Amino acid sequence: MLTRSGFTTVVDTASLLSNTLALRHRIDSGELLGPRILTAGSPLYPPDGIPYYVKDELPAEVVRQMTSPADASEAVALVDANLRGRADIIKVFTGSWISKEEVLPMPEAIAQSVVRVAHRAGRLVFSHPSNLAGMQVAIDSGVDVLAHAPENTRGIDDALLRRAVARKMVMIPTLKLFAGNSNIEDIRRVVRRFHELGGRVVFGTDTGYLTDYSINEEFEQLSKAGFTWREILGMLTEYPSRLFGDHNSRGRIAAGMTADLTVLGSDPATDPSAFSKVRYTIRSGQVVYQSSR
Repeated sequence: MLTRSGFTTVVDTASLLSNTLALRHRIDSGELLGPRILTAGSPLYPPDGIPYYVKDELPAEVVRQMTSPADASEAVALVDANLRGRADIIKVFTGSWISKEEVLPMPEAIAQSVVRVAHRAGRLVFSHPSNLAGMQVAIDSGVDVLAHAPENTRGIDDALLRRAVARKMVMIPTLKLFAGNSNIEDIRRVVRRFHELGGRVVFGTDTGYLTDYSINEEFEQLSKAGFTWREILGMLTEYPSRLFGDHNSRGRIAAGMTADLTVLGSDPATDPSAFSKVRYTIRSGQVVYQSSR
């Protein structure tokens, strides 16, 4: 799912922590070939705010394990539990689709408490914003990363985006997730405008939730949003390494850096689809994927 697309490090923004840690251990021990995995473990939803599509698609026993804190103290306890369980980041739904028509924002007091505890532990906080209200909670509470572009763009203007940029927030667009939406052009416009105003954009997908593991569409959508191949390359390499403070060991090809490399079958400067043509994925000098083509 991941190495065939060239990824040597991945960030999982929502899963059962014990499952993901078990997979990470199998990879790190050499039992399986795979990428380095950073994980959020269980995300935090607004009170009574688990998304409708999660309830519709996942088994009831999994939904019962999801965390929807009623107040700030409960949220802090849940964050502490994730941190004790060795979560690398914290994920919150500052805006959660509780129906096809309604987004429920997370109370700001809860979001602020989550961010305070996570930052004290040196962890980044990722947010699923969904709409204007979710964006406002994310900005005002000090969230670090918008894990998706806002799906409902109504009311999201330059003033709001400038506030996000001033807070040094990072955006992960995941445009493929919204490719079938009637307002996809507006979503692309918001992503591009955020970048034009000085916001840092990092590559990401919703692969895993999306059962089609191809990421070609993500590159196509980013191109339609006006990003150049050099900008997309930075979104895949240097920008995420800086986000996680790894820029002295990852994100560039240079002497002394970790030998994490992706070998493409063509040049992205002349071939728009080149980023999808992975020949080899190399993690720490070891080939973890080789194309049969």
